[in-house]
Amino acid sequence: MKRILLLFLVAVLIVGASAGCTSKEASNDSDNVEVANESGENKADKADVEIPEINVAWGKDLHTANPHMAFEASELFENNPVHLRPITDSKLELVKDGEVIAIVNFILGGSGSENVTLMSQGHLDVAFSSSTAFMTGIDQGLDCSILCPIQSGGVSVVADIDAEYDTFEELIEYAKNIEKPILAGYHSAVSSPRIVLEYALREAGLKVTEDTSDFEADVIMIDLKGLNNLIPSLSSGQVELWAGPIPYPQNAEAQGVGKIISTLDELPGGKWVDFPCCTINVHNDLIRNHPEVVQALVEAATDIHNFAQNNREETAEVLAGFVGLDEEILRNNDTTYSTAITDHFINGMRVYYEAMTEMGKFSGEFVGKDFDEIKDMVFDFSFRENISGK
Repeated sequence: MKRILLLFLVAVLIVGASAGCTSKEASNDSDNVEVANESGENKADKADVEIPEINVAWGKDLHTANPHMAFEASELFENNPVHLRPITDSKLELVKDGEVIAIVNFILGGSGSENVTLMSQGHLDVAFSSSTAFMTGIDQGLDCSILCPIQSGGVSVVADIDAEYDTFEELIEYAKNIEKPILAGYHSAVSSPRIVLEYALREAGLKVTEDTSDFEADVIMIDLKGLNNLIPSLSSGQVELWAGPIPYPQNAEAQGVGKIISTLDELPGGKWVDFPCCTINVHNDLIRNHPEVVQALVEAATDIHNFAQNNREETAEVLAGFVGLDEEILRNNDTTYSTAITDHFINGMRVYYEAMTEMGKFSGEFVGKDFDEIKDMVFDFSFRENISGK
């Protein structure tokens, strides 16, 4: 009898223990459900989310180089809610409210045309680059949007140091009276400086062409294939004139091979005063798949460009090594930095579009369309407009 009672007690203990375990597991499951219901996702799901890795390009010119301050002086921005944090010489973490939301691979950008090509081939997600180049790319079918400006101004027309003219007006008179065409260079076929220079020459009544056999022309445009060839093209006599972004004009003067004959503000008619040039250009796949990353990147870029605008000397000091020029040259930077969507920016894009249309630069989606018809196809201002107070 004792043996039977003992077996009965053991059985009761086993059943009770099993019930206790089941109750505990159910309690845990319930807790997980509550967490999921409160946050929209449980912790396990959150841990499984893959952080996107994106390729972003900017150059060494002072129109696009400011994002490199995230590498050179990340401490300037580390207390901002959104910032870029370097992890290697070519990688950054995009951080929002203390969490890494993307990995940014830095690509040294070339000309606007080169960046358009890289993006069309799937090698770039974002480019800090020429607005006109990306307008041309979108015309040719590139699935991309222009989000906001990053700067305006900062372009000058430069002539050979020995040229017989010292102002743009003197250039026009000289070109009308000389027997042979003037050779004028550009660093990229659809760069903003090239568009401005060619349009200003045409508007002044000169005949401009790319046909090197047209000796009836006043100006023949020559493709110099890259910013790094601007200054050598003057010293070698390949061309006697070009328009380019800061710091190349200032460096040409510092090296004694060229002279600035006009800034954008000094061109006739006042049309190009403080004119926008480079923009943040983003492939639409990134916008569709990771809008939160795009939003954070625009906010980080806004903080960086606001700093560059308001802290000229410190920016020159930080970027001198990356750009490869003396701080003194960089302190003469007359570029205006801002990502704000203003009427001035939109009107500038309209002028570019109308000038490029008149010059026959479009041959795809934009043919026969005015600016208002293509605006929504080209621009997405929503990300910048979501940032208030900056």
